[in-house]
Amino acid sequence: MEMENEMNEPSYWPSVFLAGVIVAFIMSALGLGSGYMTLGSEPTGETFSAASFLGILVCLIAGIAGIIATRHYAREHDVTFPIGRGALIGFLSGVTAVTISTLVGLLWTAVIDPNMNQALYDWQIMNMEAANMTEEQIEMTLKFTPKPGSMMAVLSQFGIGLVVIGIFNLLTGMIGAKVFASEE
Repeated sequence: MEMENEMNEPSYWPSVFLAGVIVAFIMSALGLGSGYMTLGSEPTGETFSAASFLGILVCLIAGIAGIIATRHYAREHDVTFPIGRGALIGFLSGVTAVTISTLVGLLWTAVIDPNMNQALYDWQIMNMEAANMTEEQIEMTLKFTPKPGSMMAVLSQFGIGLVVIGIFNLLTGMIGAKVFASEE
């Protein structure tokens, strides 16, 4: 009987995709803005800057994908669904947002501003020099820091994004299910 109900329910994929696209473009714009803020600032040797806090803001904003998707799905189809389905919808929305945002970032640095990654790498080195690090310390740090735009940097950023933003949206999807699709 439960299998029949699941087969008759409308697909949540359009809602997942809509939320993922909206959040991906917000994430991309803020992420690129953070990079350009970094490049526009003077290297001071500080670990955290205004651009770093913008990155934290990007993560918080990325959490709205679960809310957007569950609200859209519940309102568009006038359905109720359990918190578990909300968690799934939220998680998939986060994964979609991270995937699209990564592709937008790759496209941006490949087509629109191919020098951005090298400029960020050079800025990192100048910032370490401003922190009075020795050449040996800088070399050691660079060994453990993937070069911006490298395959390792893209994969690690993508993987971390999938985990962090995916889990965050899993939670916001649960909240969205409770608020927008609860049977109560």
